[in-house]
Amino acid sequence: MAGPGWICPSGCLGVKRGGTGNLLQPAVRVPVSTMAMLRVSSYRRQFEEQWSRNGRSSGSCGGQYRSSAVKARGAAAEECSCDQLDFVTAKTLNKETLVRFAEDRSTIAALNDRFVALINMARCFEEDNEFLEAQICELEERMTSQQTTSTAVAVPEYSLGAVVERLRKDRDQSLFDVEELRRELECLQEQYEETVQQRTLIQLEQEDIGLEVDVVTADCLALREQVKIYEEQLAHMEAQHETTVQNMVAPVEGPAAAGRGVLEFCNPDIKSAIIDIKENYSQLAETIQCECRETGAVVAGAVVAIGAGKELAVARPAGVTGVGQITDVSELKKLIAELEKELAELEKCGEELEDEIEMKREAYVEEIFELECRIEEMREQQHDLQVQMREQCDDYEELLGQKMAREIEIAAYRGLVEEEDERLCYL
Repeated sequence: MAGPGWICPSGCLGVKRGGTGNLLQPAVRVPVSTMAMLRVSSYRRQFEEQWSRNGRSSGSCGGQYRSSAVKARGAAAEECSCDQLDFVTAKTLNKETLVRFAEDRSTIAALNDRFVALINMARCFEEDNEFLEAQICELEERMTSQQTTSTAVAVPEYSLGAVVERLRKDRDQSLFDVEELRRELECLQEQYEETVQQRTLIQLEQEDIGLEVDVVTADCLALREQVKIYEEQLAHMEAQHETTVQNMVAPVEGPAAAGRGVLEFCNPDIKSAIIDIKENYSQLAETIQCECRETGAVVAGAVVAIGAGKELAVARPAGVTGVGQITDVSELKKLIAELEKELAELEKCGEELEDEIEMKREAYVEEIFELECRIEEMREQQHDLQVQMREQCDDYEELLGQKMAREIEIAAYRGLVEEEDERLCYL
């Protein structure tokens, strides 16, 4: 030891041996009580300021978050559509909670470090106290032995009694510091209870968020099922439309095709009717030619006129008199006029049917286009919903990681408190 005395790293008292009488005398020392009180008071002030601020912020954030969660649940109960889900608000709340968890974790970690430092300081004080008690006992024994062998001597400033008195004051100060540390420990325990309450509140909020996530997941699954149903309906309608178009475009021949046309359009097939009319008209012309060869040139001219109009198709009425029995040219002309009139009506009906087919085709095309647009919109909505759900899941995982880190810090604090309680119980 150099100089008149020494100071230990913890600020405790050091002593040196004097040259006269080989007595222990006090060395120059830093006031340990003042330094310890400054540290404890600064620690208490920082602890109270941080936790009061965090308590207010967490209380306000928790209230806002809980009110927002209640409002979100009310809105979800009133509006069942997935378009009304407010992912932006949920993401903002997740970020706020994440920041709060990170701040709580850093605060608790810093407090744990300070708490460990205070525990080490208290242990140093206890060791110093034991050392001082041993020195007091040794000095008392020496003082007793000196009183028996020497006369009364004037007590100097650094006499044995002053040293003993100073050591007793240091011991009292150490006990006072230990009492202060116990009070700090009680304060930390109260703060721990508040932290447990906040954790319970956060767990309740997390359960509410989990319920909302379940509702969103159920809505997403329902949307998927609905999209599948729409896709099946669209495929069925496309197949039906293609079949209808092929049936309308393909050439139709024979009585089976005529029957199919009747089933599709609920009207007689124009082509088959025209072919039948042409055949009947040809037979009628041949019959008229055969029967009118004997009537002379006038009847032959009428037959030639009939042959000139053979491209017009007419349906023979059921109540017309047999051609073989008609011998008057005027009646033949009248019959030809009626057949031409019926042929014109049939052609007009065919044009109307073709217009109706074209209109139905355009309507089907428009309906298919609208369904395709709607399916595309639903797919985009589903994709956006999946992206937002993935973002929410990532936020929840990060939030859970911060929460677990904070719980680890709390568990470390709890272990320190229990260990210190057990140690203090045996003092």
